[in-house]
Amino acid sequence: MSEHLQEAASHGKLEVAGGQSDVGYKLVAMREHDDAVRIKISVMAPRDWLLAQGFTHDGTLIRQGGERLPVTFDGELDVSDNISVTLGASDIICPSIDVARQKFPELGRVPG
Repeated sequence: MSEHLQEAASHGKLEVAGGQSDVGYKLVAMREHDDAVRIKISVMAPRDWLLAQGFTHDGTLIRQGGERLPVTFDGELDVSDNISVTLGASDIICPSIDVARQKFPELGRVPG
């Protein structure tokens, strides 16, 4: 069973078909049964901007440090979706809390 460690928010850029927009993103750190730390990342993005860029399913989150992460929408985006939609990155598994802190400074100090 996973244990919730911490949530954090930060700002980055969302890139779709060469266009970029400033976005906020959220990180959730969970401790797994083997003490590994699972990081879930989600991005809230404006539907209309995404559609104007030709987005249907995937884009790239550019974190403040420059790291690029693929993000996807569950399904195919169209005008019937909410005005703000959630895109998610694949979960990232870090072998320890220390590695999670190094890879995701947005988290600050994760409880040990």
